[in-house]
Amino acid sequence: MAKRKLSEREELKKQASREMAVYKRDDMIQKARFSLTLQEQKCILYAISKIKPTDTYLTEYIFDIRDFYTLCGIEKDTYTELKKQLISLKSKCWWLLMPDGETESAVSWFDVVRTNKKSGKVTVAFHRDMMPYLVELAKQAEQGMFYTGYNLQFILPMSSRYSPRLYEILKSYQKNNREWFFDLEDLKKLLDCQNYTRWPDFRRFALEPAVEEINKYTDLNVAMDTQKEGRKVTRVIFYMAKKGQKALLEAKRAGVDRLDGQLDFDALLAELQRGDSVKAQFWAENPIRREEN
Repeated sequence: MAKRKLSEREELKKQASREMAVYKRDDMIQKARFSLTLQEQKCILYAISKIKPTDTYLTEYIFDIRDFYTLCGIEKDTYTELKKQLISLKSKCWWLLMPDGETESAVSWFDVVRTNKKSGKVTVAFHRDMMPYLVELAKQAEQGMFYTGYNLQFILPMSSRYSPRLYEILKSYQKNNREWFFDLEDLKKLLDCQNYTRWPDFRRFALEPAVEEINKYTDLNVAMDTQKEGRKVTRVIFYMAKKGQKALLEAKRAGVDRLDGQLDFDALLAELQRGDSVKAQFWAENPIRREEN
């Protein structure tokens, strides 16, 4: 199915929507455990990007099905398929630790889901116990609570379901750290990868594709290293640096090309020079700037 040519107004609306910010509290990102498909993650993040600081716990969010598919670069706007994703998000339940640090709530992503085939509109409302983690984040930050924010456009071009989740996790730690490590089994749980019992499979099918897409499409450069006990990998280390202006523009261009079906420029960044270690190689290409000290 050929893509419909958008008017100038529609193009501007699409780009503005892609640049909408997604905000989440750090503890929600770092501690939550859930299993979602790639398209379900994009649907949730698209809805989160519509949240305003003045919204209440009962606010409903309305979006156009065609706008959502255009935003994601999806050519076939299947109403039935989107309904399947929405009912899945309403039925999937997971435990969320509440702000008091003691109570756990069994939440689903959406409390309310309505669709209208004639108008092409979807109405959703988040579970009310999730809303403290999603609204009024700027105000909460002033009170000493921490949150992570990023542009929706960094997530939309991704094709691995592990990429958005790993990006969010690393982004939440990158604000105050240049490297972070995870025990291997903990990282598998965070990424819903317990089915990969062998390290080579986890690395090949989950981590490497996610790191590649993060480096290609987002505002972060990351590199991955490991620690072993004997011959067994026990920890995964990530080195993280915010991209400079040129690299960020190249990442945004790559994302637009991926979403809108234009030519993909694969060689915008030179290959890393060989170094003595992953860490040395990474920081040789991402020198610490004076303003970061």
